[in-house]
Amino acid sequence: MPTRHIEHLRKDDTALVMIDMQEPFLRDVHDRELVVKRVQVLLDAAKVLGLPIIATLQNENRLGGYVPEIAERLPENFHPIDKMTFSCMGSEEFRMALRVASRHQILICGVETHICVSQTALDLLRAGYQAHVAADAVSSRSKEHSERSLDRMAKAGVVISNSESALYEMLVEAGTPEFKQILNLIK
Repeated sequence: MPTRHIEHLRKDDTALVMIDMQEPFLRDVHDRELVVKRVQVLLDAAKVLGLPIIATLQNENRLGGYVPEIAERLPENFHPIDKMTFSCMGSEEFRMALRVASRHQILICGVETHICVSQTALDLLRAGYQAHVAADAVSSRSKEHSERSLDRMAKAGVVISNSESALYEMLVEAGTPEFKQILNLIK
C-alpha cells in the first residue's frame, strides 16, 4: 500500500485517552447516551487493536469513579490516573503513562469537550503529539460549548474526526479478524 496520509491513525502508533467519564460530569452532558455508547465502542475496539488505554478521573475522592457502563469495559486490574488539573498533561502520572505507551498519535474521548478534553488536546500538540478527538465520543453540558471547542481545537491543529472513522483508519482493510470484531462493535 502506498504511504498513507500523516493524519491517518495507525494502530501501532495510537493510544486511546479517555477523560473523566464520571457521573457528576455526565449527569447533564449533551447526548449522554450516544457519548457513553461511543466511548464503550472505543474501549472495546482498543482491546481488539491492542491500543494502550490511558484513562483519567477528576478528583476521584470527591467525584467518584467511572460510571458503571464504562467501568465494566475497562481491562481487569486497570489503574486510572486521578488528577486535579483540567489538562491531563498537568499530571506527572499521565505524562509518564504517555511515555510508557510510547505512541505518537493520541485518540481522545470523554468529557467535557470545552474544559478537560480541549486543554488536554492542545497541550498534547504543544508537547509534540498528534492529537485526535472523536467528536461523537466527547461532549459538554452545552452543545454549543462542545461545538465551539471542537472548532477551536481544529483551528489549532487537532484532528477532529469520529469514532468510526478513527477505527477504520487503524483497520486499513476489510476481511481481517480485527475488522470482523470491530464491525460487530460498531453495528
